Amino acid sequence: MAVKITHLANGQQVRFANADGARRYAEIMGGGVDKWRFTVVPEDLALRKMSDSVVNVPVWRMTSR
Repeated sequence: MAVKITHLANGQQVRFANADGARRYAEIMGGGVDKWRFTVVPEDLALRKMSDSVVNVPVWRMTSR
């Protein structure tokens, strides 16, 4: 199910194909999940918009240090 996250301080919005990707992005790139509001995107909207809004996080950002 598609998820949209919104940063609580600056209003930045990012859409993801699933909640796991959204959580990873919030933790690694966005300062933690507590700084984001998570919203489930309705299926019809997800099908129309996801192809234009998917964020590809580089693999090197996902590896532990």
